[in-house]
Amino acid sequence: MTSQATQGAMPAPRARGWRRLPESVWIRVLSLLALLVVWQLASMAFTERYVPGPWNTFAAMGELVQSGEIPRHFTFTMTRMLSSFAIAMSIGTVLGTVMGLYRRGEQMLDMWVMVGLTIPSLCYIIVAFMWLGLNDRGAVLAIAWTTFPSIAINIWQGVKAIDQRLIDMARVFRCSGTRRILTVVIPQVLPYLMAAARFGLGVVWKVTVFVEVLGGSDGVGYMLNYSFQMFNMTDVFAWTIFFTIVMLGIELLILKPIENRLFSWRPDIRA
Repeated sequence: MTSQATQGAMPAPRARGWRRLPESVWIRVLSLLALLVVWQLASMAFTERYVPGPWNTFAAMGELVQSGEIPRHFTFTMTRMLSSFAIAMSIGTVLGTVMGLYRRGEQMLDMWVMVGLTIPSLCYIIVAFMWLGLNDRGAVLAIAWTTFPSIAINIWQGVKAIDQRLIDMARVFRCSGTRRILTVVIPQVLPYLMAAARFGLGVVWKVTVFVEVLGGSDGVGYMLNYSFQMFNMTDVFAWTIFFTIVMLGIELLILKPIENRLFSWRPDIRA
């Protein structure tokens, strides 16, 4: 009896190899395979001239990497992106915080932030290039100028959404001002800050490529424009897919782990 009970209590053997992968990974892999199948079928339907297939696209990408074109131009683009993102995030965070904390600050700035959000990015690009010339300074100014209003609005809404009752409770329990900020205010604003960072990165990379198409002499946007002029659709797809892979890598390898670490205390919500 004892041996049978012991055998019954033994844990089930652990899954090995591919069976250990979580369901979310399999769903993403299947969605990627479905996308590749649809892409290949579209290539067969519309010919390689208009929709290059996955194999030709990745082969062209490999050639661009070996030739040094992708590393060189990608470095220029990422430098402009990160510089512009840092400037836009700093300005947007300061303005959004001021608008959320102070009523007069909100009354003074909200209209102009909304106006800045509605002005087309092309206007910012033209003005920046006319001020500073067709160089990196003009490009960084145009990109940051276009991006910071959307970041400011996200931060503004996050600060306004702070639960005042939690702050009052912390005050009742005699928490210091620094502790209230670190344990009550910042955790409530962080989700909006992460959303602003995600949204800002998406806007920054699109505007960066647009700036390089209009007035750049290097970068991913410049090479996309060159491929367009040569009607080389395979290279257009190769540059686009490469940058998409990079942005997915930033999301999955940098932003997602940071988010999981910062918000591990929050319970999962299932509808």
